[in-house]
Parts: sequence; C-alpha cells; structure tokens
Amino acid sequence: MSRPVVVADSGPLIALACCESLHLLSAVFDAVHIPQAVFAETTSDGSRAGAAAIAAFARDHAQLHANRTDAIYAAAASHLDEGEAQALSLALALGCGILIDERRGRQAAMRRGLPLFGVLGVLLQAKRLGQITELAPMLERMQRNGYRVSHALLEATLKLANETASPS
Repeated sequence: MSRPVVVADSGPLIALACCESLHLLSAVFDAVHIPQAVFAETTSDGSRAGAAAIAAFARDHAQLHANRTDAIYAAAASHLDEGEAQALSLALALGCGILIDERRGRQAAMRRGLPLFGVLGVLLQAKRLGQITELAPMLERMQRNGYRVSHALLEATLKLANETASPS
C-alpha cells in the first residue's frame, strides 16, 4: 500500500510532539515536508514544549523548504497565518496532501482540492498500522497540553478506533 506525502502545518506537529509521537508521521506518511515558517513557528522558542523534538524530527525525518512568495502564498496569507499559507502553497507546488488542523486552513485546502490530513486521522491510521494500541490516552494528553478538539469529534474518533472516552 502506498503511503501519502504531506506538507505539515504547525498544529499537528506540536500536538504530536507533546505526546512524544512525532515518529508516527514516518509510519503513516511516505514523506513529510515542512515549510521554513512552520519550522520557525514550532522551534524558535526552545523552551516551548515539543520544540526540541520537532527540530530533531525535522532534521532526521522531514524535508525543510524555503518560504514561498508565489501568488498562492500571497492570496492565502491574506486570511491564514504565515505557517498555514506557506504549507498550502508548498503542498500545491509539490502536488501532495496537507497535514493541518485549523479550520480556516482546512477550508482553504479543500477549496484548492488538496488531500487533507489531521492529527486525529494520523492517530487512527497509526492504530490501524499497529503503531499504537490506544488513542484515548494520547488524546487526553494532547488536550492537557492545550490541543483543542470538540467533544463530538473526540467521540467520533474514538468510535472509529473502537474505543470509548475515559471518564472525566
């Protein structure tokens, strides 16, 4: 089975780094590309949780790309943050999917016809591949570290994984 190629935005990298699970990206995707703006967003503050892990992952398992200045980037930058606009432009240039969780960024990617991936989908696929045994503890840890997900989406994801939420 062929694995997809993606350009990663900041949110999924931070979420996975906070639960020490960046390695799952290498199991789920054939290649991970990271725009320089996303790399800077996630690693420039070395005291930020996950910054060192993201830097190490990028160095060892991803391909970094210079920031783009094309028309797609310029149009996206008018309504998305820098990292999202860079990721969108790079994904279109490479003809690959985008790993992004922020709603506006996902909507912009859908309008452009890009294959979409999110951190919850990465976790589901990692479980299907036998890379992890349970999603619930990882989701709880991500939420404790500030990753926001609606209760309905959390429940739907756990149902797809044949799991139930832990009592709060």
